[in-house]
Amino acid sequence: MSRKIQKSIASAALALTISPVGAAPDVNSAEYLNQGHLAGIKVVPAWDAGLLGNGIVIANLDSGVLPTHVDLVGTIAPGGYDFVNDDDDPLDDDVRSTAGHGTASSGIIVGNWNGVGIGGIAPSARILPVKISDEGNKTTAELISQGVEYAAAQANVRIIQVEAVRVSLNDEELAPFEAAAAAGKLIIMPSGNGAGAAPFDPGGQLAALGSAALVVGSHDGDGNRSTFSNGAAGVESNFITALGEGVLTASNRSDTALTRNTGTSMAAPQVAAAAALIWSHAPGLSAGEVAEILKTTATDIGSAGIDSETGYGALNIEAALAPIGIITAPIEEEDTEDDAADAEDDEDSESAEDESDTDSENSGGSTSGDGGSGGGAGVALAALVVGGVGYALISNDPDLSETLVLDEYGRTYELDLETRVSVRNPGPSARSVLQELETEQVDETLIQRSDMTMTVTYATDRASPSWQPREHGLMDPDRPVRMRMSAALNDGVHYAFGINQSLSFLTNALVHNRGPAGLAGGFQTDAFSTPFYGFTDLGYHGAIAFRSDSGWRSGLSFATVDDQRRYGIKSDSANLHIGLTEKRFGVGVQLGLLEEDGNLLGGASTGALSVSQAETVFAAFGGHIALDRRWSLVGKYTHGLTWADNYSMSLVQDFSEIESNSWGIGLVARDLFDSKDAFGIALSQPLRTIDGSARVSVPYWNRQLGDIAFRTKRTSLVPDGTETSLELFYRKPLGKHTRLIHYLVYRDQALHRKGGGGQISLVAAIDWKFGGR
Repeated sequence: MSRKIQKSIASAALALTISPVGAAPDVNSAEYLNQGHLAGIKVVPAWDAGLLGNGIVIANLDSGVLPTHVDLVGTIAPGGYDFVNDDDDPLDDDVRSTAGHGTASSGIIVGNWNGVGIGGIAPSARILPVKISDEGNKTTAELISQGVEYAAAQANVRIIQVEAVRVSLNDEELAPFEAAAAAGKLIIMPSGNGAGAAPFDPGGQLAALGSAALVVGSHDGDGNRSTFSNGAAGVESNFITALGEGVLTASNRSDTALTRNTGTSMAAPQVAAAAALIWSHAPGLSAGEVAEILKTTATDIGSAGIDSETGYGALNIEAALAPIGIITAPIEEEDTEDDAADAEDDEDSESAEDESDTDSENSGGSTSGDGGSGGGAGVALAALVVGGVGYALISNDPDLSETLVLDEYGRTYELDLETRVSVRNPGPSARSVLQELETEQVDETLIQRSDMTMTVTYATDRASPSWQPREHGLMDPDRPVRMRMSAALNDGVHYAFGINQSLSFLTNALVHNRGPAGLAGGFQTDAFSTPFYGFTDLGYHGAIAFRSDSGWRSGLSFATVDDQRRYGIKSDSANLHIGLTEKRFGVGVQLGLLEEDGNLLGGASTGALSVSQAETVFAAFGGHIALDRRWSLVGKYTHGLTWADNYSMSLVQDFSEIESNSWGIGLVARDLFDSKDAFGIALSQPLRTIDGSARVSVPYWNRQLGDIAFRTKRTSLVPDGTETSLELFYRKPLGKHTRLIHYLVYRDQALHRKGGGGQISLVAAIDWKFGGR
């Protein structure tokens, strides 16, 4: 007794000179730098996220613990027991070279970060010491069985670490392990230091416990099993490794003593601490799920895949705590009819928009502590492909930068949605010109008669970039073939049908003649095309047009597009075209209807920002004026109105009418510097929302409620900036199969983001087609 009192007095005096218990880990301290295994298991991101193992108790079945050690003061949970001496004082009296085996293994898990000695992986967790080995670190099957039974009976214990090897258990002695697993405890054991192919018992017997058990070996830091470590044979599906060589540990020789230990029993506590970090983040996980996360996120070492040497591989805490699988955002439960009526009243009131936030609790959902996502009420974030409307919404609602999301295991994370977003049509760039160079196109005349001409044009992406050698004619079968067929009758009627290829060539011909004005297609911005025309070419297209001798043009076109992708594009559109083309000018009007199935102006379907369906009516006005034989002035203006229906799984609801437009004006020339060359310069504004709003409900973790709640407010869909693009192109044939291409674009406030600065894109290329016709 006097020895224990003296130790307590010495520890109290020492505590006056060190940092307080519970101090955060310091990666710049000697404590961290002297523990090489900490960098190897990648624990720092967990600490940066504030995960220290709070609320998790690990029963450590070992030689006991020295509770007065400076690195363990305040980390020991009450209720420990000594089964060797049958008392409630599990003091570590190990006299072997390990210098306090239980003290060492406990410090690896919960050691205080106090400026001296060592610091633990999960310093806010707690150790329940259960002494099952004597001063020579010897134990028996009976002691092990009693210790496990005792630990399993403690309601606050989540993890049972059994630091015992070379003892086989019979069915009766193994029964407490089975009972502990059934009670939801995670059991962790070392594989042993026999350099054998299979773990020592009892670890070698843990496969019988299924997913709630882990056997831990040691690796050398270079991707190999440590020479002393037993392998995974027989328990491959339960096996993981950690760095167990030369680990600096607390010692029972004094309250400040340290020593270095090597062995799988120094690796096992690292896995136990990692499990504590995972459980402190998501307490609702089962023991099997925690074990599964640790195994499936381990760094593969040794032979590829799960092997008999290292099992799943090396412990990787950073990967284990990162989101796994499909990422979803919880959604707010549907309003009652009365609530929906109130929402409509609010929407009708212009003054209600863009005002204060409203918080609402997800009363039916599970908390992050329950490890659930609210009974499956979540929407996948893999679908964050947006059109301009969605991108403006994310920019205008700062709450979306702190959106609570759930991974496959229901673990909560805070995510800036903008980091997950990709824009469907990001605007004009040199990349679109390069994509043109990667296209093979062939024109064939099928019928040539005095009263009719029928041609077919088909194109496919080249199998490899044009600057890489390839076999002539080799195409990638996984890339869609694009084809169109057209027929021209001598009475002025034109027909066309396309597969995965739009028919803009025909509709543009209703306004522009075959002179320089037809070169407007060289501009990459959507302002000179039809920005509402389905947002993809993949699908079926048809058109019929009539051109009279007097210059009047009319036509009807339609498209049914479907890119055949999850969260993809699916829509139907129809367009009426009327135009007049004279020798020196041409004008045209286009009236259209676009019906999107799950998309909103090109955004992804069934996603966090999606709609059930959207309908857009639009009008486009275009024309050209021939300034002389070579030069023409071209222009186009498009205006659309969109109505969207709510998608029940979306974060965005109650859309107002959405108004958007685009415009472009340019100069084009043919035969400017040389015969058959083409030049163009244009100023344009890509499609931009100019009016509209929606109600956005952003999930977050409400600490006071201990549950998922939502910040809800109306958010404008109008971007804070206006993009203006300046484009310039020059093309010149150099021979029968060779052409020179120059393209430059400068974009001010790209994607309509104010303060985004300017972007410039430039490409110069020679397109040389081998084997052309």
